[in-house]
Amino acid sequence: MGRSEGAMCVAANRGHRRVCERIAAHDPNGAAEAMFTHITAAWLVRRSAPSGPVRLDCW
Repeated sequence: MGRSEGAMCVAANRGHRRVCERIAAHDPNGAAEAMFTHITAAWLVRRSAPSGPVRLDCW
C-alpha cells in the first residue's frame, strides 16, 4: 500500500544507508535518530496525496 515511485525507493535506500552507517560507527543515538527520521519521513510521504512530496528534505 502507498506510493512506490522509483525516486521514493532511492530515498528509502538513502535512509537505510544512514541507519547502517550509524550502527557501523557504534553510534546508537545517531542510529536511533536516523531510524526515527527514516520511518517518519517514509510514513508521511507514502501516505500523502498523489500531488504530495516525492521525498522530504530530511532524506
